[in-house]
Amino acid sequence: MSRDLARDAAAAPVRPRCLRCGRPGALCFCRDLPSVPTRTRVVVLQHPHERDHPFGTARLVKLCMPNAEVHVPWAGCTGTLSHPVDVGEDAVVLYPHPDARALDEVTSERAPSTLIAVDGTWGDVKRLYRENEWLHRLRHVRLSPREPSRYRIRKEPRADYVSTLEAIVEALRVLEPDHRGLDALLTAFDRMIDGQLQHRSDAQRSVRRKLRGQRPSRRVAAQLADPRLVVVYGEASLPGGEPFATRELVHWVAMRVGDEAVFEALLRPNGALPSAEHLRHMQLAHDDVARGEAFEAARQRFAEFAGAAPLAAWTGTTFAWGRSLLPAGAQQLVLKPMYCNVQNHKAGLLDEVVARAGLQPVATGCRGRAGSRLGNAVAMARWLAARVEAERRT
Repeated sequence: MSRDLARDAAAAPVRPRCLRCGRPGALCFCRDLPSVPTRTRVVVLQHPHERDHPFGTARLVKLCMPNAEVHVPWAGCTGTLSHPVDVGEDAVVLYPHPDARALDEVTSERAPSTLIAVDGTWGDVKRLYRENEWLHRLRHVRLSPREPSRYRIRKEPRADYVSTLEAIVEALRVLEPDHRGLDALLTAFDRMIDGQLQHRSDAQRSVRRKLRGQRPSRRVAAQLADPRLVVVYGEASLPGGEPFATRELVHWVAMRVGDEAVFEALLRPNGALPSAEHLRHMQLAHDDVARGEAFEAARQRFAEFAGAAPLAAWTGTTFAWGRSLLPAGAQQLVLKPMYCNVQNHKAGLLDEVVARAGLQPVATGCRGRAGSRLGNAVAMARWLAARVEAERRT
């Protein structure tokens, strides 16, 4: 290094970093971290590439759970990531092996004392699993996540994959159904993500300059004021709860905002029915889904219902799951980023946003969880449409 470069490097400001959570001082979240003790021992086998990742969730597991431990193998001179951990024979491994069984089935036979999760990118996880043969001798279990991953910073390889922390929480809900502190872990997870996204947004805004003659703000789409607007919500499920299966749309509901006309379709899956656990989560009956409507018939009905109207959903996940059902060329409006733009604030879960804004969910008459979610989304669409009208009057 030249003398000038060395002098510049020495003069450059060093951003203070929290030694506990590893985050920059301004983004430290230690003060908000809960303590969540569990009866189950939690072991995370982490790939070394993941150890210093700023958004790794295994760090949150270690900081929040006294009965959790993170093991990071180091290849060193051996070139292998083998790292045996002393666990009981009754331990279970969260891994999508073809022979993995649903965790609730395994628990009913013999509850494990230890839950093992493998942490890293999908490629790293496969290598860790391959080189740690001691894992192969243990029982393998799988989960059927109740909802898509909240991990908005890093993209999961598949829509039904979740982060390590989310998988551990989902597993502990099965292993310790009486535990009341698990939601606190997800709340801490949400705060970490929201804080980073807000920081990123602030950094981007700090370098923007408004140009003279700039076109009117598009923070909220004007189409939300269209009385033909149709708000939609969908529930999808893994056939039979199989982790390698492709999610299928099960329940599709919609409301036209202008006249509150409602559309509802329970779809008969092409493959196996959703698992009993997921049916309970969606608040649907087995027989209702088994006798569900054929997809093509539902698609034609929805095309007639929606016509050429713009469609709105709280998140893009609804559109992703219902894409085969949507009319060709339908305009898709995602409400969540519009809400964030108006409030200049993180959103969070739709139920929480509606309650925080003091809105009254709209009664839809639709069944299950989808019916209540649709009612919240319609209330939010109307709230945003009122902002459009306010801008027009000013």
